[in-house]
Amino acid sequence: MSDYPKRIQIIYAVILSLLLLFVFLPITIGWKIIGAFLVLVVVGGLLWRMKNYRRMLASSTTNIEFLTQKLDLLPAKQRYRLPILLVVGSAAKDFFPEDLSLAESNIVVSSEAVWIYIDEYSHLPIVYDSLTAKWPDMTGRVGIFLALVPELEDKQGIFIAKLQAFRQSWVDTCRIAKYQLPVYISTHIGLNNLIYDEQNSLPVQWFQLVDHKLFLLDRYLSPLDSWVNDIKIPTHERERRLRLIPFLNETQSWIETVILTTLVDTKQPIAKCEPTAMAIYPINQSIVNDNIIQKRWESITTLPLPNNHKIEDNVSPPDALIKFMPIAYPFSPICLMICGLITITSLFIIGCLGASFWNNIKLSEKIQNDIQHYRLISMDSYEEKRQALEQLKEDRSMLNEYLAQGEPVRFGMGLYHGQQLLEPLNMSMSDYVAKPPEPEKIIIKEKEIITKEPPPVIRLDSLALFESGQSSLKSDSTKVLINALVEMKKQINANHNTGWLILIAGHTDSTGDKDKNIQLSLDRATAVRNWIIKTSDIPETCFAIQGYGAKKPLVSNDTLEDRAKNRRVEISLVPQMSNCILANEN
Repeated sequence: MSDYPKRIQIIYAVILSLLLLFVFLPITIGWKIIGAFLVLVVVGGLLWRMKNYRRMLASSTTNIEFLTQKLDLLPAKQRYRLPILLVVGSAAKDFFPEDLSLAESNIVVSSEAVWIYIDEYSHLPIVYDSLTAKWPDMTGRVGIFLALVPELEDKQGIFIAKLQAFRQSWVDTCRIAKYQLPVYISTHIGLNNLIYDEQNSLPVQWFQLVDHKLFLLDRYLSPLDSWVNDIKIPTHERERRLRLIPFLNETQSWIETVILTTLVDTKQPIAKCEPTAMAIYPINQSIVNDNIIQKRWESITTLPLPNNHKIEDNVSPPDALIKFMPIAYPFSPICLMICGLITITSLFIIGCLGASFWNNIKLSEKIQNDIQHYRLISMDSYEEKRQALEQLKEDRSMLNEYLAQGEPVRFGMGLYHGQQLLEPLNMSMSDYVAKPPEPEKIIIKEKEIITKEPPPVIRLDSLALFESGQSSLKSDSTKVLINALVEMKKQINANHNTGWLILIAGHTDSTGDKDKNIQLSLDRATAVRNWIIKTSDIPETCFAIQGYGAKKPLVSNDTLEDRAKNRRVEISLVPQMSNCILANEN
């Protein structure tokens, strides 16, 4: 059949493969180029193979071009209903005349079928493809007729090997046709001497095998007993029919034992070839000495069966055998192409989903690793902490861009979940504390260097503000916080022309886990800052928070009293020109 549906599928598959390579798969550009090269090599090989196959088909159609003329002579209804039989085997040529041109002698059109001669088993797939390419209406109406002459074989092993070769060719043809072609088998046995008579030879009949029994292949499929006991025939003809029946029955047994067993042998790694119908033709002109049938007769009767009488030259095709050949209705090439395109698209979607899933996993792992790296950096490693913060800002900027403009295709397919990563990013970045400036400031005035001391630190006892091990403000801590706020504003108003950074630092004693103490001190500083922001008019940008844990004790942690002194929250005013300058409250 025409190969344009396959070409469309190949081109479509190439486009989707390259799209998957360059858009979705998370691989480097080098591997993408290698993958694209391999795809193009495979496609080139397929197209080259298809071209050679087309050339082979063109050369094989020389003997079927004459079929067009034969079909044109038939009525339209008959032309489109006749089945096509590809005749192959050692007895195949017996059905075709020898006095015509090559093309004419290879085709016979009977009342029930079109018979086409095939000289080799291996040509069956090629001829079938040529026929359906030239006449697509023949799809589903093609069968195979295997005509055998076992008396041309002197070794049964070689005969069985030929049957296996036929079975393989039939499987290859069915693979192209997309359905199982019906198979008919005729076995030509040389029983000429039993039929021949100088005065009045027996009429040549076909015999069909049905359910392990032989029947006369006539209009009614008569049993052999009825054929022998026909009251209309003379006695001498009945006697010859009786002599013929044992040989026919023995031939039937040999066909089932050798031919049928070989074709349906389940030990072979290919599909079983179960014949639709089988027949015996008791006439054969071509024999070799010591053939497998002659050996069988001698093993049974101890005497050879002579075959030296020639009865007829050409054999008429058995129309009655194939009259009710099953017609298949396989999918049309367009339907097969659509199914192929759907399959390719499904594979592409599966590949895209897998690649998108992997890309999203990689994105999530990268951001989680950046957050984890940021959190592992110590609070006093200001430069390293700042660099990690910049990386988090880049991650957040990328996610915000994806949110505003849409995620890239490689993250799509409904699997993108970058919005869920924004919240942990923002939470991690909110805990960042900038490096505090130097506590002293040198003021040059009239060539005099004046060192201005920073305002005193406001210390708050943690026990007055928090429960032990907690970071939530107690309900009775308001008075302490108000006093601290008043003192802080008093210091700010005393230096109203100076910009300040309000640094709130939390401290703990040395008991407990070190990391937990650092986090607890940071949480307590955050709670005090949040209360001041909520209570006063000081903006959030004026604050910085720090959690030191037990790193900066006021006194040793040897006694309960000393440890209580170390549990504190400190509020410091750090002069900084770029920070807050509050209005003076009078």
